[in-house]
Amino acid sequence: MKNLASAGAVFAVSLAFPIMSIAQTEVVVWVAGEPGQTNVYDDLAEAYNAQSGDVTITVVKNSSDLFNPALIPALSAGEGPDLFSFGTGPGQPAALIKGGLVADLTDAYFEHNWGDTIPEGIVMQTSSDGKLWAFGNEVETTGMFYNKAIFAEHGISVPTTWPEMEAAVATLMEAGYDTPIGLGAADKWPVSHWQSMMFGRYAGPDGIESVLFGDGAWTDAPFVAAATKLQEMGQSGWFGPTPVAIGYGELMDRFWAGEVPMTFTGPWVIGGGIAAAGDRIGDYSVFAVPPFEDGQQIHPTNSIGSGWYIRESSENKDAAIDFMNFMFVATEGRVTLLNAGTIPVGPLDAALATAEMPPLAVDIWKTSDDHAANGTVPAFLDTITPGSLTTVSYDGLQALLIDYMTPEEFTAEMQSAWAVSKAAGEIMLPGGIAER
Repeated sequence: MKNLASAGAVFAVSLAFPIMSIAQTEVVVWVAGEPGQTNVYDDLAEAYNAQSGDVTITVVKNSSDLFNPALIPALSAGEGPDLFSFGTGPGQPAALIKGGLVADLTDAYFEHNWGDTIPEGIVMQTSSDGKLWAFGNEVETTGMFYNKAIFAEHGISVPTTWPEMEAAVATLMEAGYDTPIGLGAADKWPVSHWQSMMFGRYAGPDGIESVLFGDGAWTDAPFVAAATKLQEMGQSGWFGPTPVAIGYGELMDRFWAGEVPMTFTGPWVIGGGIAAAGDRIGDYSVFAVPPFEDGQQIHPTNSIGSGWYIRESSENKDAAIDFMNFMFVATEGRVTLLNAGTIPVGPLDAALATAEMPPLAVDIWKTSDDHAANGTVPAFLDTITPGSLTTVSYDGLQALLIDYMTPEEFTAEMQSAWAVSKAAGEIMLPGGIAER
């Protein structure tokens, strides 16, 4: 009876003084994408929640057509997400920043040493007025995909100099390959990948940034030289007899079938390649296009499609920053993203070592990583420049390939369209973070 009485007393005390639960901070995260594309953020939230004592991440997913119309009204009302991904192209971040809708992340940049993770070229795209406004999201790159079996059959080693590249193309043409490097220029945008890479090689990161954010011009000598080299390659038959008559889809079909030895593209083709090539997928790999001129460096092409922003009125900024660190800085988060096919910004060595990725994906990202210390350049200039300039560039690149326009005329038309957009305030805001 004594024991029962004691138990009753304890029970009574527990009723009078209930056990206190730890208050939870909820961080609401909005992501946009089609079904299946954004599941990785559920996985990241689940992993983070499992190790977080007082923060819960709630992921809200919407299709792109619903996300954008809902976001700005929610932010303007001081509601909506604490953390969200959104575009970084011309006009998008400027509207958020000018409206006071997103938080200044500069303190977090220095406090958490984000400069060790985010390449300077991407910082330039997510900052303005000396402040960081977004953490760059998924990154894309480009490289020369090639058929190892064809190279081996004709005794070709991966070229590391331009004379070696010229010799490889000559050997392939002598062997009967009428299109040594597939281009798919009927669709225009594939040629802009070459433009972005070559502009970056000839002008370097500083030269690109000088035009995008300074007083540089597309008519500067490095850009004319890059356009000249591209035209010369086209004139010499490197892209086949009729590059502007072949679309990208047809080109990739021919590449995976083993009819075209090389093509310059990005990792988005890998899934289709695995399906198309089947057991032959091991015949393919990737290399960096060698320097075009003496003294040039290889600058990997890196571009982001979006960035992660924090709502200015959020009361959970610190928790949102901690989740971003988990996603994009911690090895666990980076490996999770890589396994889902999303490439986080910054060095990949540690994550690539344990990630489960197709060998071709490892190849292209290792190629990019190997030269990252030289500085990166945008992979897709067409996504960070105004639409009017993109139209001029697309048409002009086709004209270059068929000798309908000179390099000087091409770059002059680019600069003319750029000047109009610049005067209208349609370009990205000047980037860079003020020193501390």
